[in-house]
Amino acid sequence: MPDDISDALPDVLGSCRIEKKIGEGGMGSVYLGTHRTLGTSVAIKVLPKHIDLKDPEYSQRFSREARIAARLRHPNLVQVHDFGTEGGYYYLVMDYVEGPTCSQEVEQKGRLEWRRAVDIARQVADGLEYAASKGIIHRDVTPGNIILEPSGVAYITDLGLAKETTADATGLTRSGASLGTPYYMSPEQINSARDVDFRADIYSLGATLYHMVCGTVPYTGTTFEVMTKQVREPLPPPKDHVPDLPDEICDVIRKMMAKAPDARYASYDDLRQDLTSLLEGTPVSAAGFTDQSMVTPSMGIGASQMLDIAGAQTQLANPPAAHKKSTGLLIAVIVLGILLAAVVFLMVTRG
Repeated sequence: MPDDISDALPDVLGSCRIEKKIGEGGMGSVYLGTHRTLGTSVAIKVLPKHIDLKDPEYSQRFSREARIAARLRHPNLVQVHDFGTEGGYYYLVMDYVEGPTCSQEVEQKGRLEWRRAVDIARQVADGLEYAASKGIIHRDVTPGNIILEPSGVAYITDLGLAKETTADATGLTRSGASLGTPYYMSPEQINSARDVDFRADIYSLGATLYHMVCGTVPYTGTTFEVMTKQVREPLPPPKDHVPDLPDEICDVIRKMMAKAPDARYASYDDLRQDLTSLLEGTPVSAAGFTDQSMVTPSMGIGASQMLDIAGAQTQLANPPAAHKKSTGLLIAVIVLGILLAAVVFLMVTRG
């Protein structure tokens, strides 16, 4: 076994031999493996040892991911082949897709050419539509959960936070809980991850498309700041980052990321038609779209979400470099305000 594999991890899990570690996910590590009988390469997702004893909910979510993913068969979804436990490790065997994630591609190139990004979004929309037809909402659509094959095919992976719309029998998502990656979460998912439908995934795909074509996430800041902006602030215009973006793609992104679900695309078919129109250079239904669904005060972040944030139940990727500057500026403003207040207080007391 290679040196970068933990000595405690078995050489073999189920029917697969572990070769090397290739990634880290929100719920575990991913290894390249070889199926011992077929000789094919596979990806093996492994949770920390005895996670079921330390955090039973974690292992339950992992089991749900395996069960949900095994039901789905689509060209744009990573296929799961096996699941089990061995030596105290929970593991999941799935297709090995050779290629970077969207996140890695954006990091390497700065941003993606908009036609390439739209083609990726269209493929992801196809996979999400299929999952929704089977009663599955992904709830964590991000550039890091989209793998790009050299042939151009995009694959959606990581169903660890997926919701079954037919019956949330496990009760793992309590009412009012926030689950997901804040940079890409819809307002309604921030308020309650349990009370979402496919339109929450459309919002997250819109935020992902924004990131791909602009090279930055729509909103930056601390976890709380980002979630508050998702709920309360207008979408920063994509052209602020890339002035020569076509108006039509900006309109489509704005409609995908409308604050109210009813203002977004009513179906994946409608979204796919507009994404196809962008690639073909024909008019889009979202032309001139303006979001009139700005949030009312009652849709703000409540106490339950505050507890979720404090408890680190949300998954926040490393913020862009711009966030460090904004945080420093915020601290400077706070310090200046305190100093001014102290001066005013001294002047009043002496007077």
